Amino acid sequence: MGREKSIDVVLLTKNSMEPCLRDCVESVYANVPVNRLIVVDGGSTDGTVEFLKKYPNVVIIDDSGGNRATARQKGIEAAETEWHLHVDSDVILCKNWFQKASKLIRDDVGAIWGVAVPIEKLRYHIAYAMSKFYRMTIRDMLVKQMRSERCMMHDTLIRTEAVKDIKIPRDLHIWEDDYIGRYIIKKGYRFLKVKDPYCLHNVSEKSLDSIVLNGYLMRKYNIWGLKEVLMRFILTIPKCAWIYTVTRDFEAAKLQALIYILTMKGWLSFP
Repeated sequence: MGREKSIDVVLLTKNSMEPCLRDCVESVYANVPVNRLIVVDGGSTDGTVEFLKKYPNVVIIDDSGGNRATARQKGIEAAETEWHLHVDSDVILCKNWFQKASKLIRDDVGAIWGVAVPIEKLRYHIAYAMSKFYRMTIRDMLVKQMRSERCMMHDTLIRTEAVKDIKIPRDLHIWEDDYIGRYIIKKGYRFLKVKDPYCLHNVSEKSLDSIVLNGYLMRKYNIWGLKEVLMRFILTIPKCAWIYTVTRDFEAAKLQALIYILTMKGWLSFP
């Protein structure tokens, strides 16, 4: 695929003005040859849709009453270019994102995910502490950590042919990204996870309930088995202690503990 060839970009939104929608969209248009910006909106009331209509070649798809699973499905179905890019509304793409990603395209590649570097303080401190533990840069550590686990969509270039028949289960409104990635792999393609290109991720936990639901879905879809749950249980105290030792950030250590504990709670709640 030539670098000059334009691609569709899928952006999921729902009251997404904060934390960084303007910076997100500006980074897309500055670093990707946009054919159309396909916005799948879940019923925003904060001016998100009105703001995005100011940009060129924007298509708005209403998904009010839907969730991330239905929004991803609609975005994929709307994509018309050979490759299309999924970008979350809380990320900022690095410089020359598409130019770097296009160099990785091969016949057997179905998707390219650029590592998402957290810039929210607590998440960044967790990542920083673990990079010190593994003696790697943060980006290297995050790629290593994600190699054998979840497929994600923060900033993911997808071969449209690889997902043309996908039907995402509606209840996967947290793990829909992993479902898409595993679907691509089952089609015989590789899902690349790379440190360059990358994006900056303004992630924050808005609801503790979402962490519990995350664990529930991980058991329902056999993403975590008993071995993985026990491993997190054993690692909770030493990992949190390490995070505090390195960063002196008690809130970051507490967040890591909550993530593990509430995820396990959700896993155990599955009937």
